[in-house]
Amino acid sequence: MPSASSRKQVSSTASGRKVYVKFQTLTGTPNGQGGFVNGGNWNDVAGLIQVPITFRTWTPYEKYIAQQLYPGVTSRCYMRWRRGANIMVTMRMVYGSHIYWIRGVSNYDEANTDIILYVEELQPTGTTRQ
Repeated sequence: MPSASSRKQVSSTASGRKVYVKFQTLTGTPNGQGGFVNGGNWNDVAGLIQVPITFRTWTPYEKYIAQQLYPGVTSRCYMRWRRGANIMVTMRMVYGSHIYWIRGVSNYDEANTDIILYVEELQPTGTTRQ
């Protein structure tokens, strides 16, 4: 049996897949109460379309909302730091037909090299990705 030092570390390509996403922000006519008239509209953010990121699934879970069981998953996404790109938790990230709510944004070590996004998909649609 080979020793532990001769074994190669194998990384999964499924847990670190690179995809292209777009970011959207909610816009519309303010209603004076912190929201928008008719709920507002989600529009693409200029300069944040076709952004390459690396997904890493973090925690799958289930929770009850309105007496129904909803599955969810939290993930970490890594992208290169971009000058002038201001990604906020009020935005959402879209990948195919999947919508991810941004729960946190971190400029890793304040080094302006990588951005870590903590995202959540409230109702995952399964393993089929587009």
